Amino acid sequence: MNYTFKLIGLIVMCQQMVSASERPSFVVKPYLQWSTQNEMTVKWETSTPMRGFVEYGKATFNAESPVLSQKAEGKADVSLQTATLTGLEAETEYFYRAVSISAAGDTLRSRIYPFKTAVKDDSPFAFTVFSDTQGVPNPTVWGQVAKIAERERPNFAIHSGDQVDNGHDRSNWIGQFFPQGESFMNKYAVFAVPGNHENDAPNYHNYLGHPEGLRCYSFVYGNTEFFMFDTNQDVSEGSEIYKKLEADLAKSTAKWKIVAHHHPIYSSDNDDYGNTRVAKSTLGSPKLKHLAPLYEKYDVDIVFYGHVHTYERTWPLRDNKVDLENGTIYMTMGGGGGGLETPSFWRSWFTNKLFLDHHFGYVRIVNGELHFQAIDLNGNILDQFILKK
Repeated sequence: MNYTFKLIGLIVMCQQMVSASERPSFVVKPYLQWSTQNEMTVKWETSTPMRGFVEYGKATFNAESPVLSQKAEGKADVSLQTATLTGLEAETEYFYRAVSISAAGDTLRSRIYPFKTAVKDDSPFAFTVFSDTQGVPNPTVWGQVAKIAERERPNFAIHSGDQVDNGHDRSNWIGQFFPQGESFMNKYAVFAVPGNHENDAPNYHNYLGHPEGLRCYSFVYGNTEFFMFDTNQDVSEGSEIYKKLEADLAKSTAKWKIVAHHHPIYSSDNDDYGNTRVAKSTLGSPKLKHLAPLYEKYDVDIVFYGHVHTYERTWPLRDNKVDLENGTIYMTMGGGGGGLETPSFWRSWFTNKLFLDHHFGYVRIVNGELHFQAIDLNGNILDQFILKK
């Protein structure tokens, strides 16, 4: 008789385990994109196709818990959800929660997270700069970078590519990039461009790509305009990306202009652009050298990129020489998680600051001042400068 009860108990337990394994779950927890003064985009992914929506509401004084009185619908019967919260107020605090419901009635609810809409045109703001967060051979560095960056309480982030080691391998995204960056990305929108490791994979475009599929886009935040584009594509003079980039730069009236793409125009790396152990280097990608005069023509202040896993800041440059008054600064920010790369033993003519360590950038802008800091995994400031207009 005891054997019968044990057998029945084992069957019930197995049924419960099967039932639990069939219950839907979050594959990618909620994260933010495309922050503006009046909108915020929330994305998340579930293990099975479900109907999704976001509950949200403005933060209030003296509330015992967040009031989520508004709803933004996602889609029905999909796994990767996108919901755009509209009608928001500029520079205002909100709370949100993602909800997915299956056809069988199973309901998933995320935690409640905070976010803040883009600041008003003349308000101070801050953002972080990430690049090359791929988890090979350092699977936890991106998580450390994200947590330290979160401490600075930025308004948003830009990412200049190589989010993962293999863009076609979904496990790189759902097993490394999103879990490691979760605590940052559920509060702060990330504006991204792809690197060579994304391999133009559908995963990149589904998770981080521009909603209209643009390879070159710009956005305004406060008194600054950001110009983002994919240097894996044809960016030669006369190409579609080049023409759009120039058109966007030409019509910009922003006080500060910042560019982000993946590959470096100026670089002191020891082997990406010629093996400096035995020969000379081109000191950056020859395919991108023609972009420098374009940036100079339209008075771009800073160009952020990665690809080379080190930190390098140039002097302000114009006409291929140092120009402290009117030059553009080029910054390699490749220390987000990938294996570090040794720079050349020879100092480049354009180098102002160079170091080999994991890091991210932290930028604060108020009116005519831009403050930059490069911060390492211990929260130490490795480099800093101020620009004034």
